[in-house]
Amino acid sequence: MTQSNLNIPKPRVSIIIATYNRKTFLQQAIASVFKQTYQDFELIIVDDGSTDDTASMVAEFNDPRLHYIYQGNHGRSYARNIALNLVKGEYIAFLDSDDLYLPHKLQLQVAYLDKHLKTGMIYTSAQCIDEHNHLLSHIYQATTSGHIYKKIAFFVPVTITLPTVMLRKEILLKVNGFDEKMVRFEDTDFWRRISKITRIDAIDNLTCQLRTHSDNHLLSQNPQQIVHSVHYYTRKILKEDKKYLSTFELYRRLGGLYHYYASALLSVPGWEPLGYKLLKRAYFYWPLYKISKRKIASYCWQYLKKRIIRFGLRHSKVS
Repeated sequence: MTQSNLNIPKPRVSIIIATYNRKTFLQQAIASVFKQTYQDFELIIVDDGSTDDTASMVAEFNDPRLHYIYQGNHGRSYARNIALNLVKGEYIAFLDSDDLYLPHKLQLQVAYLDKHLKTGMIYTSAQCIDEHNHLLSHIYQATTSGHIYKKIAFFVPVTITLPTVMLRKEILLKVNGFDEKMVRFEDTDFWRRISKITRIDAIDNLTCQLRTHSDNHLLSQNPQQIVHSVHYYTRKILKEDKKYLSTFELYRRLGGLYHYYASALLSVPGWEPLGYKLLKRAYFYWPLYKISKRKIASYCWQYLKKRIIRFGLRHSKVS
């Protein structure tokens, strides 16, 4: 392990991991990188202020291709940008510290980008695992290629997952990295900006395993932060992307984005008031959205019943 190896040849691929207090998962993530069938890479790990002895664990990987940087806690976007300023590779890939690469990931993507010179970024399919590495049923399918801004900028219908991505360094130089003000959607925002300047291709092969665990489950998130993030991201799109969509289509897609997250918040007991705020904003942007969706209708009825019961209890106490 070293923090600066100036004498080694430039690698073709730079892999970035930002981490914070995920020592056990990170160890597996690093191991999955070194098990790649393609070995011409550097691995840059930016530790965003961990207190779980991550540094000692990383030091066990005594490999000159590994660069470890420790910083105070500034957030994952800041950490990734630190790494992006250091990359030497022609191609750039990412790995979250709780996820894994499958062995052929780099080889497959390098071969694709070498062959398709007009493609600036690629992403792949990925399977989900739990904290014990058991396979889960959900799979992220990569099926949409081309100039796909409209498909990916609003998170749905196409979701690009960070560990499956590889992009050319020349593209990175045009988009200025991750937005450090964003604590959510920073990767979607990154793909959005890239999609405006280059072709993005999908490879429908499984190359990564994405881990679901208690720390990244919806219930562990701050719902106020989710609401703030949706609003912030929407403001960015309204400011930067009006020329890419008609007003009609822009509002329709923003309505869909708000509906998606309203539905998520409404599914969690106690988060319903925030969910309804997002739902209200969804109908502001797109009043023609089909309210007949069973889940949303069910959430509305459940919430209404709770309000009626609470009103009845208060009324009985007063009387």
